Order: sequence, then structure tokens, then C-alpha cells
Amino acid sequence: MPQFRSLLRSLGTVAILACCLNTAAFGQSGKKVPTPEAKSKAEALVQELYKDDFAKAQKDPASKVRLAITLLQEGKDTADDPAGRYVLYQHALNLASQAGDAPTALQAIEEIAMEYGLPAAEVFQMKIKALTVASQSISMPDAYQNVVDNALVMLDDALAVDEFPAAHELLVTAENAGRKLKNVALVASIRKRGEDVDRLEKEFARWRPYADRLANNPKDTQANMEMGKYQAFLKSNWERGLPLLARGTGPLQELAALDLADPKQPAQLMRLGQGFFDEAQKLKGPMQINVLLRSYYWYQQALADGGTPAKARALVEKQMQEIMKRVPAEWRVGEIALELKRSEGHLGPVYSADFSPDGRKAISASADGTLRLWDTKSGKELKRLDGHTGRVWAVAFAPDGRRAASGGFDHFIRLWDLASGREIQSFSGHTDYVRSVVFSHDGHRLLSGGDDRSVRLWNVDTGKELRTFPGHNHFVWSVALSRDGQRALSASLDKTIRLWDVETGSELKKLEGHKDTVLSVVFSPDGRRALSGSTDKTLKLWDLESGQDMQTFTGHKGYVHSVAFAPDGRRALSASQDHTLRLWDARNGKDLRTLEGNRDQVWFVTFSRDGRLALSAGQDQTVRIWGGAK
Repeated sequence: MPQFRSLLRSLGTVAILACCLNTAAFGQSGKKVPTPEAKSKAEALVQELYKDDFAKAQKDPASKVRLAITLLQEGKDTADDPAGRYVLYQHALNLASQAGDAPTALQAIEEIAMEYGLPAAEVFQMKIKALTVASQSISMPDAYQNVVDNALVMLDDALAVDEFPAAHELLVTAENAGRKLKNVALVASIRKRGEDVDRLEKEFARWRPYADRLANNPKDTQANMEMGKYQAFLKSNWERGLPLLARGTGPLQELAALDLADPKQPAQLMRLGQGFFDEAQKLKGPMQINVLLRSYYWYQQALADGGTPAKARALVEKQMQEIMKRVPAEWRVGEIALELKRSEGHLGPVYSADFSPDGRKAISASADGTLRLWDTKSGKELKRLDGHTGRVWAVAFAPDGRRAASGGFDHFIRLWDLASGREIQSFSGHTDYVRSVVFSHDGHRLLSGGDDRSVRLWNVDTGKELRTFPGHNHFVWSVALSRDGQRALSASLDKTIRLWDVETGSELKKLEGHKDTVLSVVFSPDGRRALSGSTDKTLKLWDLESGQDMQTFTGHKGYVHSVAFAPDGRRALSASQDHTLRLWDARNGKDLRTLEGNRDQVWFVTFSRDGRLALSAGQDQTVRIWGGAK
């Protein structure tokens, strides 16, 4: 409401300065939490302007929801008065919670946290309280289901940091909402999760003495070692576990230190693979599986490194096959077999999608002009990103997992902050539709291709175009970057694939062999091969050294829109106009499995970074998450 912003400015600079006197926490924007005096003045103004709306909201839950959404948006638009913004967000939070509108309440909390830098623990408790209030409200079934979904997502976050009291609060909230729905299966599943939490809490009791010792003495080597095993081996939280293990002693400490150093030499990569493989032999159950998978990860890096000798590569491949035999089917890299979740919410075809680096989130791009952020475990929508003025054709997560880039029919590439859902940069240069975007491994560069027949390289930090790769004489539908960032691939409607030198922009090779348009191309993990998909209904495997077609994969009955390599290079996936995905043996082109379920053509497919999941995007407006056999 422009009137509100105008009146806020009319208060003069006194209130604005007053809100900055508090020495409380700074937010990412640099603003401080407003003082009580500043909030009081803003509160009076909000009450004056929205007096009638508040009166209606007290009598009608639907009016309460509408007012919450209005105040949330007004808060976002009120950039010149921090106190007014804070009060608007607080009202949006309270009204939405009372009306049972959990998504709006949680979004208001995120805005407050982002703007004013509240401590993470405080934000978490605010969210639990909002969900608790929402679960007790008189509301519609969809609202109660939203409470359940959000509570279960937050439950995973609580368990990740061993916050068992918070986990139990969330379970009570979820069950209260489930009971309002009178959904027997849902309540039973929530209670089953409660049993799992009880089991995890008992398990943690075995490790708690070490956690207490570590809290009293952060240099306690045994406590560091044991808590490192708990986090990395048992919970597979290597980000938290490795630094603890590195403060321990013995061979495991040396392995952890080398792992943290992110080595690049083949001998070091193989040492990590073998070291974790040997460590796994001492373990049982989930701990053995998680350590075997860490071993597999490092062997995988050795395969992806072009400097690993041929003889050593054969040994690595043999060891990786052995690991895959030892882990359960659902943990096997690349062995995609069934649909796990279906995410719905887009109002048009979904053209592209990507996993976050940790696999916990996915993002999708649609003809409805929006991007959507999803929780991969529940399949539920977390956030909607608006900003493009036409269809959004391409999207990719940045390696840091905090940003994403998208390209669309408005000719722009847009860079997004995913915590706030806000656009933080735009890249202008393409003169037609943008069809493909991909980040470099270090996240500092972005490659794009589009209908203006160009491939363009961008500096992500500045938004400036670094160079254009001329050569294609028709639309460019797909681009890819090698792991080392030195080479690029592009696929075009001119029936060719081009291999480029990224630093010079020169064309290294033209790959010809498809009989029609090439819609998709990717590098193999080791960078030695490429896989492409075409409207000639085939996939082709290419040797990039010679530029020769090594193998043709046949089986699809429609255009092949998208192709993807598993991270170990052994498996590949393709998405087709014939409504199916197909899993292939990437070494010999054997069709291993057809994945059905899509109601229309499938536009895109990709693997998660660990290769255990796949993500597809389709004409039927769905995003689907696929996994291994259970």
C-alpha cells in the first residue's frame, strides 16, 4: 500500500534513527532490531491504517489469511522504515499462525530472520511456536496438511543437530494437525516417526558423555574422535564429523585431515578411497554403509581425474564394484528404479530441474514463469521465486547450494538468493530465449546457450559477460562444462555438438553423427567422453579425444530431450517425448530399465551429486524424484 509507505516517511527521521539505537543483532542487510520506541510508533500507524481490516480478521479466518498475506508483502515493499517493516512482519506471522496458514507464517519468520539477523536457535523456536499455534487453529484440511508437512521437514533439521526436545515438540504439533484431519494412516506414520526419534535419542545417549566432555574441553582428542564417528559414520554428516575426526589421533585422524584438504592428486584420492574402505571393514550396519559410501566417493574422484594411470583405474573400478555389492540396493549409485516422490504446484510444463549439492532440495523451472524450491524428502514446495516475465526454461544450483541461476524466454539469466527467494543479479546479453545454464565447479563462472545461436560465458561475481563462442548456425539448446572448467560443450538444432576451449573461446572439435537436432549434451565425470540426446530418438556416446561416435543407444520412441551421467560414469539416464525415462549402461549402451509414470513428455532429467537419486521435469507439470529399489 503506497499510502502506508508515504505516511511512514512523513514520520520524519526521528523514528528511523531511533530504531537504529538498539545494539542487538545485525541482519544480513545490516539493519538492527528496532527499539521498543520505534516499534511502538510503527505499531500505532499500522493499527490506524488497517483498523477495519483487523476488525474483519477477528471475525473471519479467511480475512485473517488475506490480511496476513497483505502485510507480509507490504513488509517486503517497505524498505525505508525498519521498524514499520518489523511490525508488519510480526503481524503477518501472528495472523497467519492464528488462521492456520503455516506457509505464510514461516515465510514471515524467514523474512524477519533474514532482515534482522536473529540467532538460528531463536528462529527455530519461532517456527515451532508458529506451527503449534497453526495446528490448534480452526482451518481447512490443506492448512492442517501444511502444518504436518512443515513440522516433518523441521523434524529432520532438529535431528540433524540432535535437538531431541525440539523434535518431540514437532511430533506433537504434527500429530495434533493429523488428528484434525482424522487421517488414520497419517497419524500412524507420525507415531512411527516418534518411535524412530525415541530410538535415535537412546542411541545418542551412548555418545552423550563424549558430547559433554567435548563441551567442557574442545581439545579432548578421544571425545573429538568419538563424536566425529557419531556424526560422520553413524549420521553420515561428514561436514560436521570430519573436523572432529581431524582433531583426534591415529590413522583415522590422518584420513580426515586429508579429506578436509580436498586433495587433487590421483595417489591421494586413491589413498582416501582405500583408507575408508579399510576402516569400513571394522564396522557393521549403518556405520559400515556410510563409510563404504565415503570410500566410493573418493574412488569416484580418482576415476574423474584424468591423471589416474590406466592400470590404477582398473583397480579403482574393481573396488567400486565391490562396494556396490556390499551396500543395500537403495544406496547403490546410479541404480534408479522407481518413483519416490511427485511434486506438484506448477501451473504449466516444467522444463528443467536441479538438485542442491547435498540433495536435500530441488529447484524447478516452468512455463508458468516461476521457479519452485522443493524439499526432496517430503516432495513439498518450500518457496516460489518470481521475477521472470515469461517461460523459464533452464535452472541450475550453484555449488554453494545457496544460490541458483535461471534462464528464460525474457532473454535474461537471473541469479537468486534461495534463503530469501530474491533475485540478486541479472545477466543481460542474450537476444533470444535462454535454453541452458550451468555453473563452473568453483561457482565463479556460468555458461549459457540460447536461441540467439550463441554460447556465452559469464563472471558470476560481477554479472559481466566474459566471452561469446560463435559457430552454431541454429538454436543452442544445451551447454555443459568439464569438471576442471577448461572445456565446454554445446548442442544445437544445427545437428552438431561443439567442443570449446573455455579460456580462448576457440572451437576444438565439431561432433557430427546425429541425423537431426541435438537437444542435450553432458560430459562424462572423467571428461573424456560426452553423451548426447537427439530428436532422431537416439543417444550417442562420444570420444572427445578423437571426436568419434563410440556408441549409439536406441530404444526411445520419441525425441530424446535430456541426458545425464551418474557421477561414477557407469550409468546414464535419458528423458523422452515418449513419456519415459530410461536407465542405460553407459559403457555399452545397454537399455537396463524403462521408468514409467509420467503422463506426458519428459523434458529433463538429472542425477543427484551422490548418484542415489534422480530428478525429472515434465510436460504434465510435475517434478518427480526417483531412487533405487527398496
